[in-house]
Amino acid sequence: MNIGIDLDGTVADNLELLVETLNQHCGKRLVGDEIRQYDLCKTYCISEEEFIELMETKEEEIIVQSPVVPMAREYIEKLAGQGWQIHIITARHPRYHEITRKWLERNDIPFCGLHLLNSHNKLQTCQNLGVKMMVEDNIHNAYQLKAGGIPTILYEAPHNRYWSWQGTRCKTWKEIYQTIETKLDK
Repeated sequence: MNIGIDLDGTVADNLELLVETLNQHCGKRLVGDEIRQYDLCKTYCISEEEFIELMETKEEEIIVQSPVVPMAREYIEKLAGQGWQIHIITARHPRYHEITRKWLERNDIPFCGLHLLNSHNKLQTCQNLGVKMMVEDNIHNAYQLKAGGIPTILYEAPHNRYWSWQGTRCKTWKEIYQTIETKLDK
């Protein structure tokens, strides 16, 4: 059976690196816990074009330097060891496929599929893969996935903490693991 897992903010703990990069670029002093929305352009009052241009010069560095979210590796390993097929489904641009694969391997994150979509629309990919559960931190993605019939665990982050969610919300990978164990039968 297949489980989908988002990458940035769910497995790769990149928020502080993103905030640091944007702080330097915009002359601000925010910390990750102050980010109240997923759209960093609104938080930093910059255009999408300016954000894209900045990421073209900094994103690879952020990808390579991101640490693993606490306990993500251990619980993903447990799921894989129980026979779950782990599909990493991310909005990253496909040009980052190789460094993303290397990051996952270097950090011992098991996966059987790596899907870089260059889009936040993950519904079709999840449906095509037969994903039984998705772990996601972007509230807008979670709404879309749930509406499309994909059970979704919302991994809590500063940018989704104040949004209403009529589904399962988890603060830790232990909670995610327990939810999957409780709700899904292979």
